[in-house]
Amino acid sequence: MKMFNETTNKRKILIINGSPHKEGNTTYLLNTYIKNMPDDVEIIRMDLYNLLIKPCNDCRYCWINEGCVIKDDMKIIWNDDYDCIILASPVYMCNLTPPVISILSRLNMIWCNEFFLKKRNNFKFKKGILILSGGGTGNPDIAIRSAKILFKLLNAEFDENKNIICSLNTNNICAKEDKNIKKFIDDNL
Repeated sequence: MKMFNETTNKRKILIINGSPHKEGNTTYLLNTYIKNMPDDVEIIRMDLYNLLIKPCNDCRYCWINEGCVIKDDMKIIWNDDYDCIILASPVYMCNLTPPVISILSRLNMIWCNEFFLKKRNNFKFKKGILILSGGGTGNPDIAIRSAKILFKLLNAEFDENKNIICSLNTNNICAKEDKNIKKFIDDNL
C-alpha cells in the first residue's frame, strides 16, 4: 500500500523512537530500516527521550472541550500530516518504554472527545510499523497490545503478523548480529 503526501507527492513517515540509547539495539533496527527506505520519503523523527511529552493527568479537560489542555511535543502527533507511523521501542518489563506509554495515555483524549462530546477525531488513514528489541524472556505480547491500541487510535493499519520488526534475544545476540532482521526489514519496505 503506497500512500503519498498529497502536496509533495512524497510519503511522509513519523518515527516515534522510544529508546534512550543512541547506539542501542532499537536504534540500530530503526536506523537500518531507515537506510533501506526509498528516496521518496520525508521523515519526521521523534526521539522521545529528547522531547517533552507529559502523560495524561486526568484533568478531564477533554471531557468538556475538544483536544487536550497540555501543550507540549504531542503537537507533532496531533498534526496528523504523515502517511505512516513507525513506532520503535525496547521492551521494558514486557511493555513499551515509559515515554511511549505517556503518548498512549494522552491518546485517551481521542476516546474522551468521542464518548463525552460525540466528536470523532478524523485522523487520516495510515500504515503502522512496530520495531521492538528486548532481552529477558523475549515475550513482546504486552508491548504489541499497547502498540495496537496506539495505532488504532491514530487510524493506522497494523498487522502484528506482517508489520513488525523485532530482535527479542538481545541478551544473547545483539540486533546487529540477528540474522532474521534483514527479512523483517525487507518484508516491511
